[in-house]
Amino acid sequence: MHKAYVVLVLVMLVTQCFGQQTAHEAVTISGCLMNMNGRFKLLTQGQTYVLKGHQNELFSYNGMLVEVTGTVEAAKSHSPGMPMILHITRVKKLADTCM
Repeated sequence: MHKAYVVLVLVMLVTQCFGQQTAHEAVTISGCLMNMNGRFKLLTQGQTYVLKGHQNELFSYNGMLVEVTGTVEAAKSHSPGMPMILHITRVKKLADTCM
């Protein structure tokens, strides 16, 4: 009985921790901004993000190293290697080229 209670509490804690990482928390991510097939993507070392919003502004940063602030859309199921959606609130140029 005691073991089952401990397992239940651990499951509840893990669920709460992951549940708190919602799409409504602002994140700041730096990477290479690329226009691919009419969609802007932020390429980082570990993840690719499809950027939503500020489309007109993003054209001036194409091919540059940028810092993007926004909210990540919570995916119902996310497979490793699949792009995540990032809703932009701010873009800042870090360098003229990506290296």
